[in-house]
Amino acid sequence: MTRVAIVGYGFMGKTHCAAWRKCKGAKVVAVCDVNLAQLRATSKGNVPGVDQTSTLGPDVRVWQNVAEMLAAGGLDVVDITLPTPLHEEVVLQALAAGCHVLCEKPMALSLKACDRMLAAAEKAQRVFLVAQCVRFFPAYLKLAEIVRSGVYGQVIAADFARFMSIPAWSPKGACWLLDEAKSGGLYVDAHVHDSDFIASLWGLPARVTSRAAVDARGFTVHTSTTYDYGDNRIITSDCSYAASDALCFDASAKVFLEKATIYLGGKGETPLCVYPQGKKPFAPKLPAASGYEAEIAYFHDLVRGRRPKRELLTARDARRALQLVLAERKSAQTKRPVRLVGSGRFAV
Repeated sequence: MTRVAIVGYGFMGKTHCAAWRKCKGAKVVAVCDVNLAQLRATSKGNVPGVDQTSTLGPDVRVWQNVAEMLAAGGLDVVDITLPTPLHEEVVLQALAAGCHVLCEKPMALSLKACDRMLAAAEKAQRVFLVAQCVRFFPAYLKLAEIVRSGVYGQVIAADFARFMSIPAWSPKGACWLLDEAKSGGLYVDAHVHDSDFIASLWGLPARVTSRAAVDARGFTVHTSTTYDYGDNRIITSDCSYAASDALCFDASAKVFLEKATIYLGGKGETPLCVYPQGKKPFAPKLPAASGYEAEIAYFHDLVRGRRPKRELLTARDARRALQLVLAERKSAQTKRPVRLVGSGRFAV
């Protein structure tokens, strides 16, 4: 039995806990959060329909201090769902304690921090993965499978979008997310999802061009990016925190291939629909498990030494995603295209 501890028991901590409960051969045995009220609260996030069951059984040990929890031992996995500024410190602590680590996205706020975490995982010889969960959502998995298969020819254009209202993680808007020095802002915290998915399909682009809308506080609330791969493909994505509370959240994608068009829509009744040239459209059958459940199961297989049929995600992928969104943010700030040069470098 794989013994799991969850560090940070807010919205995403409860989401991960619900997924671990459905993972065969694993059990949540500990939860750590400085705010014990989180253990009983139903945390409000910005993604509807997520399992937020917060009840912990009597066999789950509760901690308020990570170091003390790790020193007590008896853990195989530490699942970190803390605010971004705390990721590196706790990842390094957990790896040093001999635990495998799953860490919420984004991996960190800087590439140097990512490199320290990767080096620590290699030294500890433990599995380290960053939860770029979109890769595991059923519709996105099927979309990637169809594009990679080449059955409908080459990609002509693709457009991704992710719109949400600002998450109310804490009362009265006192939210660490709104401090870009702590969260990395819209690019690092939210746009990293679609940027990572784009990079998973086509790698790093030669350059990116981004524009941003900034509110009265100076906080970036909307961005639009074009990815230049040095050919005629048009790859774009938009991300927004400016959506109304009534919309709350929506994610979508449109991919135009030589012989078909694919629509992925979060708000529609059909999550994914393929429109082949000259044929009837159809909705591919999708796995029943949620993206979070698939992500946890994938990580658990790695922990148990089971090699996947296809490598869906690595920690280095999460570093690459951060490199990409940092370049996008730089482009928006300078109002000029940014070239990606080597590992971690970019130039205006």
